[in-house]
Amino acid sequence: MRRATCYGRLLVRHEAAAASAYEPQICTNRSAGWQASPAGYLPSTSASELTNVSVNFLPSRAFCSGVEASNSAQTGQLGTSQFVHNGTDYSFETGNLAQLSDGSSLVKFGNTWVLAAVTSSDGFRVQERTKPSITVEYREPVASVGRMPGGRAKTEGGPNQSEEDTAMLIEKAILPLFAPGFTQNVTVTATVLCSDGAVAASSVALNAVSAALMCSDIPWQGPLAAVQIAHDASDDDAGQTTIQPTSEQLLDCGLSGIFVGTADTALLADFQGREVSKKAMRSALQAAKAATEQILRSQHKLVSQQTSAKPVKPSQGYSGCDPAAEASIMAIAVPLVKDILSDGNADMSRVQRLDALREAKTQVVEKLTRQGVYRFQALRSVGSGCATQTDVDFVWQDVQSMVIRDMMTKDNLRPDGRGLIDSRPASYQVGVLPVVHGSALAGQGQSQALVTATIGEADDQAKSEGITGQTSKQLMVQFGDRMAAAAEASTSGRDRIPDPVRQRVRRNTGRMLESRLAAAFPSTPFPFAVRLNVDVLAADGSETMAALCAASLALADAGVPVRAQVAGTQVAAFTASGHPHALDWNQSNGRSSGTDSQQDASLYEIVIDPQEAESSVSDLLLQLVGTEEGITGLHVESLQKGGVPFEVVTAALSSGWQGLQEQHSKLGDIKAQVSMHVAPVEYVLCSGGLLACWPWLKIILQAAAPQAA
Repeated sequence: MRRATCYGRLLVRHEAAAASAYEPQICTNRSAGWQASPAGYLPSTSASELTNVSVNFLPSRAFCSGVEASNSAQTGQLGTSQFVHNGTDYSFETGNLAQLSDGSSLVKFGNTWVLAAVTSSDGFRVQERTKPSITVEYREPVASVGRMPGGRAKTEGGPNQSEEDTAMLIEKAILPLFAPGFTQNVTVTATVLCSDGAVAASSVALNAVSAALMCSDIPWQGPLAAVQIAHDASDDDAGQTTIQPTSEQLLDCGLSGIFVGTADTALLADFQGREVSKKAMRSALQAAKAATEQILRSQHKLVSQQTSAKPVKPSQGYSGCDPAAEASIMAIAVPLVKDILSDGNADMSRVQRLDALREAKTQVVEKLTRQGVYRFQALRSVGSGCATQTDVDFVWQDVQSMVIRDMMTKDNLRPDGRGLIDSRPASYQVGVLPVVHGSALAGQGQSQALVTATIGEADDQAKSEGITGQTSKQLMVQFGDRMAAAAEASTSGRDRIPDPVRQRVRRNTGRMLESRLAAAFPSTPFPFAVRLNVDVLAADGSETMAALCAASLALADAGVPVRAQVAGTQVAAFTASGHPHALDWNQSNGRSSGTDSQQDASLYEIVIDPQEAESSVSDLLLQLVGTEEGITGLHVESLQKGGVPFEVVTAALSSGWQGLQEQHSKLGDIKAQVSMHVAPVEYVLCSGGLLACWPWLKIILQAAAPQAA
């Protein structure tokens, strides 16, 4: 035996030496007879035989199907669980890769393999937050599909659009399942190791992250299951749903998306459709919920194979309010907040309401000081009954949540005096800016969005590279929101220094608007690129839906022959016991948290077009987008610990459909105005290629033609 100096394991295939063949032969066929050399040893061979050994280098302790680990004593707790879905193996494995992380999992669905690993910070410190700080890195390297990256350097670049969107889905899905009081930093990495492009890797990555968290010592109340669906909706029934569809099925279906949930609750849903009915959307959600059971059972089986369960990390430090000081703060704060948020102050603007709440918060501190139970932050002593500014801040958030929730679920009242299913007045203007190709201004209550449209040549389309190859986008949306739109001011240069998280949210919102506006694009070939610039001028809830309506109108104002106008509505759900900002504690005092996922949520209320004060403390947010003919997009996000019951999602869908029809009725007058003053686009062949010619541009070209002659 001859020792090979290397890191990791070698998979070798011996070939007969040829007299004139001394170049290394690279084998790319996985079934061509690879053999594993245990612990890095190579069989005794002659020098001539070694010249033609094909080598495949894998990470340490990696293993393929049919290849056993060389030394099980050096690996972690091994576990595997699998089932068959439509003739394709779906397996979960743990304990063999990324062993230094808190938990890891390798999920294989056919030839799509995704490795996920999670880590969390340790150490005692006072946490000034009630939820963990999560960093998610999801990568789809082009090497996973056996292709060289583009560019002269031939290196992998930063996250592309698909990777950023999947990372945000992972973060939103796992956040509600962290145990109350756990506020440490958590890092999640998910990498596509290989893929043949047959299925989308995003749902596989979500399941891999769930399994990694379940096998870790992080207090996480999972598992969750994610399924990709394709729904073929017909006119006479709800249609047929395909679970984990292929790439070809996703292109041909009328409705596609991803659903994430637990055994009892829904966490996240994101769908894109081609004007499907409410019945078809509900049927797709129900089919996706039923398909999660098999994946959940497989993860439970994987965890049960752990010979010695990892001890859950102790709750070090504390988060939230000091329970000894909570009662004294709430006794002062609750009456003040109720008076401000009552329907008697329905005429208050957001700025006036924020000023009133800020003044009331100051009164709370003053009263605590007069009572002798207020201390500076440096003198904070847990259990003393004395309150600090941190305690007041946490109670203040919880009091607002409790007051608004009680108003809706018990009294059927809202802070601005509206009914639960009433939307705010909407206003629309078209052609508000000169010079630009198209513009529109939309208002929803006090929320306001300005959109400008620019038409370019086909070469102006955005191009990107991913595991599916080179792609291009005909419609590009840049979404921007300013701090001034939310009545905020910056004293630390936040407006000058871009916030990476804020920038990622903006890009994700822009791509969401792109997918929702696809239904408005012409059905006939349109050989131009279109760019929409969205500026949120005022944000008081539903600003994204206002931007969507303005974008659809700006397309028509720019002369794009849109098939139909697209509108959207936002819906919020409130349960009687759910508190996104609950006072969670890590102390062993026997106090039950108000955010347990098992608590009764049968009492809930659905509100349409929530204000910022309402949506920030809601348990569920649903955004429904569509034309008058049907739904083109749905996004559901749970904000409650443990998720929300599935029946709350279906109820919110019904209310959202009602709100969508109301939005289209408000757009009726402006639709007629747009169709009257916007002439059809004429295509003019110039020296630079095809050019969209509006009436004013055509006049300029005709006037310049005699001079050129």
